[in-house]
Amino acid sequence: MSHTTGCTGSNDSSTRSTSALFDSVPQSSAPTQVSMTTLYDMLLKLDSNMQTRFDGLERQLLKVNEEITSIKSDVSDLDSGLKHIDTEMHEIKEEMIPQLEKKLSQKIEELNQSRLSAELYSKKSNLLFFNVPQTNKAEDSELVLRSVLNNFIPNQSGFLFANVHRLPTKNSTIAQPIIAKFLRMKERNDVLDAVTKAEFKIDGKKIMAAPHLPSDMQQERKRLMPIRDQLKAEGKQAKIKVQGTKVLLYVGSAVWKEK
Repeated sequence: MSHTTGCTGSNDSSTRSTSALFDSVPQSSAPTQVSMTTLYDMLLKLDSNMQTRFDGLERQLLKVNEEITSIKSDVSDLDSGLKHIDTEMHEIKEEMIPQLEKKLSQKIEELNQSRLSAELYSKKSNLLFFNVPQTNKAEDSELVLRSVLNNFIPNQSGFLFANVHRLPTKNSTIAQPIIAKFLRMKERNDVLDAVTKAEFKIDGKKIMAAPHLPSDMQQERKRLMPIRDQLKAEGKQAKIKVQGTKVLLYVGSAVWKEK
């Protein structure tokens, strides 16, 4: 009995162990099957998400590429525009500006000639007299001038003047020039011719007469006078003449030109 009981106890123990083994297989295999399915689903979902992201990234890259292409086109257009501007600036600098400067210079010269012509016309009846002694500040300039002119043209008492007066000078040691405005051009020309040809001196200084020129022309005449005197000292026939708005130095019949 005790032997049987021992066997029975051993068999029961063996049966419980086998049952537990078989029970454990389905319990452990079910969760494994679920995990694989879940993992597969997760991989599918991950693949789908990654594909979606790749698609989005591809679209973004395409958009960036389009923008880069557009920027390159804009840069190319800008470069072309800059080259065009550079070409135009070169044309302006090399062609237009010199042409404008030339036209402006010509216009200024035309205006200056017009100004000189108008000033010459307003002064054409005037003569300047130099080295006429000045008696005092309250002198009658017309009487002084007529007294001097008697040495050149004795019958000039009938000559008519519109105005006679002294011109101020910066040099107080010399007599101020006398300017006389004649009413008749013939009388003016006769006086100029007579005084120019004569060698009449007062206090060792030659009385001289000259047309009343605009300041620009006076400066040119003043510049040419020492040259004329030097040429005369060399025995050459030199004379300063006014032609239009030009003051020219003649040597014989030819216009003197600076070397």
